Amino acid sequence: MSGAGIAQDPATFHRVWRVLDELSDISNADVAYRQALQLVYMRCRAQAGWAQIVDRRSGSAGDVLARVWPRTRVAQTYGIASSHRSRVQQVGAHADGVLDRLAAEIERLDSAAGLFALGIDRYSALDAKGGNYFTSCHLADLFAGLGHPRVGETVRDPVCGSGRLLCAAAQRVPAHDGSPLDLYGSDIRPEARWVAAMNLAFHHLPADLGDGPVDSLRAGPGRRPADLVLANPPVNMKGWGRSELRDDPRWSLGLPPSSNGNFAWVQHILADLTANGRAVVLLASSAVHNTNSDDARIRQALVEQGLVAGIVELPNWLFPHTRSGTALWLLAKGPRPHPGEILFADARRLGTRREPAGRMFVDEDLDRLIRVFAVWRGLQPGGRDDDPETTPGVSAVPVGQLAAEDYDLTPTHYTQPRRTAPITVDGRRSRKEILYERFDHTAEATQRLRSALEARS
Repeated sequence: MSGAGIAQDPATFHRVWRVLDELSDISNADVAYRQALQLVYMRCRAQAGWAQIVDRRSGSAGDVLARVWPRTRVAQTYGIASSHRSRVQQVGAHADGVLDRLAAEIERLDSAAGLFALGIDRYSALDAKGGNYFTSCHLADLFAGLGHPRVGETVRDPVCGSGRLLCAAAQRVPAHDGSPLDLYGSDIRPEARWVAAMNLAFHHLPADLGDGPVDSLRAGPGRRPADLVLANPPVNMKGWGRSELRDDPRWSLGLPPSSNGNFAWVQHILADLTANGRAVVLLASSAVHNTNSDDARIRQALVEQGLVAGIVELPNWLFPHTRSGTALWLLAKGPRPHPGEILFADARRLGTRREPAGRMFVDEDLDRLIRVFAVWRGLQPGGRDDDPETTPGVSAVPVGQLAAEDYDLTPTHYTQPRRTAPITVDGRRSRKEILYERFDHTAEATQRLRSALEARS
């Protein structure tokens, strides 16, 4: 599981965060977090270099880090240079002293493994807005589980961010001699490629991240088709390149509207797959029912051509920086079981638990949902308990029924309630459950209103 190690209470690292915040204030937050991630990497993955960093006889932590970093595997494999220190140097020796204290706090920890993932989360939160954020470990596990990667497959993420989807995919496949998967990733942001390289190297995973930042939509499909694509593209992306890409052959299902790039990403990903490839893509909830004529035509074509295998509606709390609803689209090319049906699931009703890192799904519920989809799609054998007919909140719907609904793919239109709300001792539903239900209804109404406004634009 890609979330391994983050179950540690973030309070364990409160002294590290305090010093890191101080370094961010006096220098530059981006530089500070990159240096912190490098220090954690050295502590966990390059012990010889780390010994030199904590040995003050060789100079300040920053100076030693700059000297030993080029010898690390991540620097040599991905061309990742040591963090730029000019801003630190401008503010003088005080910043170097704070970096020394940061290294000392990391050294005093019994284990720093969980610090790396939490550091990425905090780094993401610095500028989390729209599509500019890193996928959480918890959500990455869901992506990878629904994608069901298999040994020897080529897996690509065209908007790889921190590389967590690639890491989660690799960790779903049993280890054996050599790499179980061929991993490819790209991102338009240089800082994202930097973090992805660090994350993949931290997990001992070789991957091809290209030579630099890449705008995947404008660059086109990769040289090698993928068996599986996992992607969390920017939600409702405007300015995706419609005018310059108008005649691109990828838009075989229709030219996406200029107002959002949701179905530009879908068609790009389909063009990037092998003849029997599959994908898991996160899109705004509006994509399932948007009445924009361009979106509606493309959605209809996706259904009629059998390219949509399933849709999972997600709860809003997955993304702390936005309240926009989202859904995972499971795409598939080539023959598959149940070709005339789409499997819908309402993951908003899955059980959840509170963790120090945030709200998460109950593992048993999540595992069952992943298993039901894998069995239904013919990706693994299953039993009676894995039948959608016996799984609350899941429903297989014939394409003919979807056509009668004008190809509205909203999962809650077709799924049965997961279960009745919890009952209190006096036989009534809890206030919290009633409130959550009202929040869901409000979110659905808001999404439909946004879709109607987009259709008018």
